[in-house]
Amino acid sequence: MIKYLQTLIWLTIFLTGCTGYNIEREGVYYKDWNEARGSAQTLLKDADPETFEILNNDDYGKDENLVFYQGTIIKGADPATFEFIDDLYAKDKFRAYYAGDSIESSSSKGFRIIDSYYSADDVDIFYTTKPLQVCKTKDFKIFDNKDKMNQSQRWETDGCYYYYMNFKIPSDDYKNVYLFKESAGFAKDKRWVYMGDRKINYNDDGKKIIDTVDVETFTVTNYIECRDKFGCINAFHGREKCK
Repeated sequence: MIKYLQTLIWLTIFLTGCTGYNIEREGVYYKDWNEARGSAQTLLKDADPETFEILNNDDYGKDENLVFYQGTIIKGADPATFEFIDDLYAKDKFRAYYAGDSIESSSSKGFRIIDSYYSADDVDIFYTTKPLQVCKTKDFKIFDNKDKMNQSQRWETDGCYYYYMNFKIPSDDYKNVYLFKESAGFAKDKRWVYMGDRKINYNDDGKKIIDTVDVETFTVTNYIECRDKFGCINAFHGREKCK
C-alpha cells in the first residue's frame, strides 16, 4: 500500500500559483507560493547571478556551475548541455529528467516524450522517473483511460507483459491476463490474481495474507474493493466481512 500511495502522492506535489526565478544584483531568488503560507522568496546561495539563466519552463534555471528545479539543485546535472524539453521534462548529455529528478537509467540519446507521464529513449520506456524495463519498445502501448481526470493511473503493455503505471503485472501467461481497467491495478490470469506487481495473496512486504483466492469468480466491485465466491477481500490485509 505504501508504495502505491507514495507514487500517487508524489504525482500531486507540485506548487501552484506565481512561481519563478528573480535575478538581482545581489543574487538569484526563487519565488514560490502555496495555500498554507502564501508567497515566499528564497535566496539561492549557490547560484551565480552573472551567469544564471531562466529556461523556457520557469521551474528550471541554471548558471555555469549548477542546474536548479524550483530553487533546488539538481545533483549531477550538466549545466553546459542541460536543456528544457517540454512539460516537466529536461535533459543533458548524460540523461533525462522529470520534474527535476533524474529518470532512472535513461539516456538523452533518442529521448522522447510520449505524454505528461510517459517517455522513452532508444532502450526503454519510463513512467515519470521509473524505468519499465520493457521487452520491446516498439510494441509499447498505453490503454485509454475513461477517467480523463486521472490520466496518471493507466494501463500499458509491451506485448510481453502488462503494467499499471510503473508496476509490472508478474504474469507469464500474457494471452490469458484479464485487466480490471477501472480499478487500482487489479488483474488476473488462469491461476493468480494480482494487484500491481504482486499476487493478491501477499502484501507489499511479502507476507501471505490470503490462503486461497478463487480466480474464476474474482471481481473488482469498486476500484479497490474486490471479492470472490468465498467473500470480500481487502487487498492490503486479506479477507474481510462484506459490507
